[in-house]
Amino acid sequence: MKNEELIHKLIKSSIQRAIQECVAAVILLLAFGAILAHSEVGSPKYYGCLIVLVAAGFIAGVVCSSAISYHLLVSHRPSDGGFWREVFHAQARLLRLVPLWYCGPLCTGGILVVAPTSALELMPSLLVGSAFVAVFAGIAVLNRTAAK
Repeated sequence: MKNEELIHKLIKSSIQRAIQECVAAVILLLAFGAILAHSEVGSPKYYGCLIVLVAAGFIAGVVCSSAISYHLLVSHRPSDGGFWREVFHAQARLLRLVPLWYCGPLCTGGILVVAPTSALELMPSLLVGSAFVAVFAGIAVLNRTAAK
């Protein structure tokens, strides 16, 4: 009975995370699409927006594909220990790699968006850039601890 509860909790949390990430991806797509429309072609802001748009689309695709696999998860018996062990290990690997496939492109694009175009913008862009780096480090630490 305990395995069944744990499995249902895993499935429910996977679907809930997928919904949250897809909503965040849609917000990013809308926001950076609007920024892209008003940025100069060839500028760092333009390329940063493109990186964020591609990364957000990729992330939404990965997350939605895992949510679609809900029927695969439900179809397995709770007594199939090998399958569920592999599912838990796959989620742990995915969490450990979040900085590479999730935060890396988003933070890189964000830093390019706030890149200074004149000497007067250097200090504000350094402050915002360091905030991106701090968020990146915080997410990396949180996902490492969640993956254990």
